[in-house]
Amino acid sequence: MKNKLYRRLFLYCVSIIVLSSLLIGVVTYSRSSAELDRQLDRHMSQIVQNALNHTDLYIKSYDRTMITLLTNRELKKFVDLPNPADHYDYYQISSTIKDTVFRPLMDRGPELLTMYLISGSGNATYIFGSDFATPVFSEEDRSKQLADLRGYTKDETGLMIHTESIIPGRSGSVVRMTREIRGLSSTALKGVLAMEVRSEELSSLWQGIDLGERGYFYIADVNGNMVYQPEHLLDDPASPAEDPKLTAAIMGASEESFKYTTADGENRVFMTRMSPYSGWRLVASIPLEEWREPIANIRTTVWTIGFISLVTACLLAYRFTRSITRPIQTIIRGMRETEQGRWVQLKLPKRDDELTEMMQRYNLMVTRLSELIERVYETELQQQKMVNERQNAEFQALQLQINPHFMYNTLETIVCYAEVEGSSEITEMVSSLGFMMRYSLLTSLEEITVANELKHVLNYMTIMKHRHDMEFDLRVEVPHELLLFKMVRLTLQPLIENAFQHAFPDGIEESQHITISAGCSEDAFWVSVTDNGIGMSPHQLNEIRARLSYQADHIDVSSAASSLNVSGTGGIGLLNVHRRIQLVFGDSYGLRVSSEGEGRGTTIRMLMPHPRLHVRG
Repeated sequence: MKNKLYRRLFLYCVSIIVLSSLLIGVVTYSRSSAELDRQLDRHMSQIVQNALNHTDLYIKSYDRTMITLLTNRELKKFVDLPNPADHYDYYQISSTIKDTVFRPLMDRGPELLTMYLISGSGNATYIFGSDFATPVFSEEDRSKQLADLRGYTKDETGLMIHTESIIPGRSGSVVRMTREIRGLSSTALKGVLAMEVRSEELSSLWQGIDLGERGYFYIADVNGNMVYQPEHLLDDPASPAEDPKLTAAIMGASEESFKYTTADGENRVFMTRMSPYSGWRLVASIPLEEWREPIANIRTTVWTIGFISLVTACLLAYRFTRSITRPIQTIIRGMRETEQGRWVQLKLPKRDDELTEMMQRYNLMVTRLSELIERVYETELQQQKMVNERQNAEFQALQLQINPHFMYNTLETIVCYAEVEGSSEITEMVSSLGFMMRYSLLTSLEEITVANELKHVLNYMTIMKHRHDMEFDLRVEVPHELLLFKMVRLTLQPLIENAFQHAFPDGIEESQHITISAGCSEDAFWVSVTDNGIGMSPHQLNEIRARLSYQADHIDVSSAASSLNVSGTGGIGLLNVHRRIQLVFGDSYGLRVSSEGEGRGTTIRMLMPHPRLHVRG
């Protein structure tokens, strides 16, 4: 399972490489083999055809010589001689033919073995080469020779080519060409003209033809008899002349090459062409092994290159798959470390690709997750701290309930005595104080309506009126539709008290006033207390704002009022109000203090969430 992806990728890559290599190799080898077969067949066909053309040209040159002899007057006169002829005439004409006709041709063509003319009456004249003794023929021999020659002629005018010879022991090693000749006195055929040529001379025509080390040519006549074959085949039992089946196959073969297993078990390729001029068949043969050698070389080359390419491709596939799976395995190890709570940064490879980008983004994700977890941890600590502060505040309020209940009962008694004595001032003052104490004795930080907070402020103002013996100008500019909006209990009266203590330090005058207003923005609801007192300098304003912001993050409620001098004597204080609002609605809300400068008054605004957005936790 650990290297499952690696094995799968490697197997896929190797499979694609192997299949592609096999397909390319097989197709390339098949097409190359077929094309090479066609090229070899075409090449061998051209060789055979060229050899056949050269052979025909060779024979035609002798045939043209014979045709010119057929019109010679001396030859015509010789075949017209009777038998027995006059010895003088016979000798004279015969000598003339030998000296003026046959001898010059023999001198120009040393390959000529013999030339002779035999008349129908039995007269004959011969001329032989100088490399063997001149035979003597009887009249009976001449008659037999004439019969044989006439038996070989194809028609009255045609050339006949065969391998028989009048020289003893030379049959099969010569090429004899014969034509019938007419007499001088009439147009009737009176005799046969013949010449014999060494068949070995034909090999000189093929000296430039390469059929390999064991390839050869040979020529067969119309009956399948050998006209010419190489010397090494003369005494060879595997010679084509000794194989009737091969002879039959050659005689019936078309112009296409064919394969044949010889008598000695060797597989050879044969190709034959028949001369329309002589009727011979020229046959070329090459061992199948040599014929297929270029194809075998191609096969060996293809397999060698294929094997080397396959090994190289497998190594490349290994590096390729490792380059993909190694970064993935690194990411998996990093995830395992992350699962165990260890935020480990991955070491990036020295390359630029998608996997490196993935690792970079993984490192970025780990960094941000660790930061978010730290923030969540800090937030939970802050929330726990807020819960503890709230519980401490409520606990302190419970502790303070004991004596205030006794004081509240005492105030009720004082009201009763004031009613008996008829003192309306005492009654009003004590009643207002009693209502304020009862409102303050609630133990929770439950949200209260704006109307209730305003009622608490009015009770406070009643007491302030009797303390200063004057009516103070308190202006309430709260739209009636906002009176039922929720706000934190006991937050508005401390702001009024703060204004009396710090906005009017030299006493209250008739021109001085405090305005309570309220309003809404898109996502917030606010209640502000504005006075026209001494105001604040920029330095004082910045200090108070900094303290409010610092307290929200670092100072608890119990120590806020004592550590910062922004609360009134005996009052709850700005920091207390600010923190209580944040405990209920969150750190985004609380007090906002503003002043246009010294002598121009101060505005303290309580910022709370809009009712449509606020959901109590």
